[in-house]
Amino acid sequence: MGTSFGGTVASWIAVRRADLVSALVLDAPAAIRPEGSEPVSGSPEEIARRLYAHPERVPAAPAIDPALAARRVALVRRLLAPRRDAELEEGLRRLGIPVLVLFGTQDGVIPPAMGRVYKELIATSHLTFVYDAGHGLMVERPEAFAEVVADFLERTDAFVISRTKTTVFP
Repeated sequence: MGTSFGGTVASWIAVRRADLVSALVLDAPAAIRPEGSEPVSGSPEEIARRLYAHPERVPAAPAIDPALAARRVALVRRLLAPRRDAELEEGLRRLGIPVLVLFGTQDGVIPPAMGRVYKELIATSHLTFVYDAGHGLMVERPEAFAEVVADFLERTDAFVISRTKTTVFP
């Protein structure tokens, strides 16, 4: 499983060592990004607005020294792969394992529409949108996240999202 940038790492592991991976969960993955996407930066309030659909529900992050924040953004820019990596995308096309791709409907970092790119690339993928959640969907909607991921990991190919008639409201 990989979240955000971790989705890039998890994707490469699955592509390079498919023999070690039986299923893959990509949570708001940043492996494929739209043109013009930038690393999350700014004040704690600005970062929270990009990460969460409801930043007011998440405890405020402490202020970060501006010099440290600038170094962090520079490091993230160096670590980021190209927005579209042909080698990775070709590897994803060849994946023969079940893949769950999750996006929050209010993601302010990676547009949820990018989920359709993964769906087109990976024939064995399931695309799920978590309602009323941002990029940090497991923080904002932990019950929905846990239910979807647990069901997928338990059933993989027979994945049906939910067995019960419950709805988790934000």
